Amino acid sequence: MGTLPKPPGKAMYVAPSPDWDWLRIVQWKLYERSEEQVDYVFCKLWGLVTDPRNLRVALTRVAGNRGRRTAGVDGITVGRVTRRAEDFVAELRSELRSGAYRPSPVRRVLIPKIGTPGKFRPLGIPTVKDRVVQAALKNILEPVFEADFFPVSFGFRPGKSVHGALEYLRVLLRPKSHKQGQELRLPYQWVVEGDIKGCFDNIDHHGLMERVRRRVSDPKVNRLVVAFLKAGVMSEGTFLRSDAGTPQGGILSPLLANIALSIIEERYERHVWPRRIPPTRRDASPPGQRAKDARYHDSVRGRTVVVPIRYADDFLLLVRAAPGPQQFERAKLDAEKEKAAVAALLKQQLGLELSETKTLITPVTKTFVFLGHHVCVRHSRGFARRACVTLIPKERSHRLRERIKRLCQNSRTGQSLHDLLCGLNWLLRGWSAFYRHAWGAKRVFGSLDYYAWWSVFRWLRKKHQHTSVKRLKTLYPPSKEPGTRRGQWHHQGVTLFVAGRTQVEPYRLAWARPPHYAIHHGEPGA
Repeated sequence: MGTLPKPPGKAMYVAPSPDWDWLRIVQWKLYERSEEQVDYVFCKLWGLVTDPRNLRVALTRVAGNRGRRTAGVDGITVGRVTRRAEDFVAELRSELRSGAYRPSPVRRVLIPKIGTPGKFRPLGIPTVKDRVVQAALKNILEPVFEADFFPVSFGFRPGKSVHGALEYLRVLLRPKSHKQGQELRLPYQWVVEGDIKGCFDNIDHHGLMERVRRRVSDPKVNRLVVAFLKAGVMSEGTFLRSDAGTPQGGILSPLLANIALSIIEERYERHVWPRRIPPTRRDASPPGQRAKDARYHDSVRGRTVVVPIRYADDFLLLVRAAPGPQQFERAKLDAEKEKAAVAALLKQQLGLELSETKTLITPVTKTFVFLGHHVCVRHSRGFARRACVTLIPKERSHRLRERIKRLCQNSRTGQSLHDLLCGLNWLLRGWSAFYRHAWGAKRVFGSLDYYAWWSVFRWLRKKHQHTSVKRLKTLYPPSKEPGTRRGQWHHQGVTLFVAGRTQVEPYRLAWARPPHYAIHHGEPGA
């Protein structure tokens, strides 16, 4: 965990500007058609996928990824391909158009799971040629399916993020009152914490392709998607068939997983985004308002209201029972029924199973975990009322301290202070940026700064065992940083990052921006 990320360096290949303009126009037209006609089936996409302009843009995106230096089973890197980019694109297009192209097996690499020693996550690394084709497919398929995805789905989507999902959840769980002076009531009483066993490795290919064909009926495009799903895995020199799942690490895999798992949101379409449900003559409001009205009317009429929130394969089901006596108990029974119903749906349609031990049913007044945060509805001293808050789990801060400790261990005293500070800064900067919207983050950041400062000090004492503290301060004079009581460690132009100076503020849903093809500002290049 102490290794530094490689610098991005200069772009290896950049597609011409007209190619990007062409792709923006195509994506906007696909998105507009998909959004306006919910039952439209796209029959002719092969020409767009194999267009040389699309392939050049796809190569640019592959060349700009952080993993461009990693090769697949053929040992070819992006740098070797970009030396002859135009010839590579021409040859690849010829293979696709003639039907000679066949995806290669992905190279499997096991990476350790953070926080679970001894457990590993399989990561598939496709070849550069396969990555370019997958990126070209995604350029065309993403706008088609993005119009169908629900607003409660936040994982691996343009303009969506972890913080957006947490803020949306916090707004839904915010206690409300319909009349001034009335006691605040919980809008939802129980939450089902969904956990799918090996989701990406066990998605049924037949169920996934059925959902793809509802929108795309181009046989060549669908055969290419199936070919990637069936390409297989090369692990330690052994070929393994892939009869199920979408290998993690592929460019196309997150989109395919979202297409499959959107079946969860479709079950609760009425309460989330009734886009496919035709409005009545009296109600011509947008789907968001109709969903809000449906939740209210169903609750008044004594029906159960369920709202899902999903980030990739992590999802929650917020359950509300009809007002009345024993509402809390009835909501728990409804949550158990929904858990069983969703488990049966996933098993029947996608061959997926919910983990019985990890899929929990929790009252919203107790702490539950979602996307690395603790979420609960509790009494807020700042507002003198109950509020939904997201907190930094203590185990996460303890885990960060362990990573800092490993960076400053005895075996690393041979490196320079400059290298140590670079490693710590990369770690602290990313961690504080992720948790800067959590409640009480400022206090946690301050304690981490204290721990990091003294960890560096102890590392210097081990590096220079026969040097006094006064001499150490002469060798490595600390720099005066605002907001710190003592000088901050500094060496060769690098200063230890101060997490406490990170701006801490609540996340706002208005910060999220839709993808560029969802906003039309006139034709690009016009």
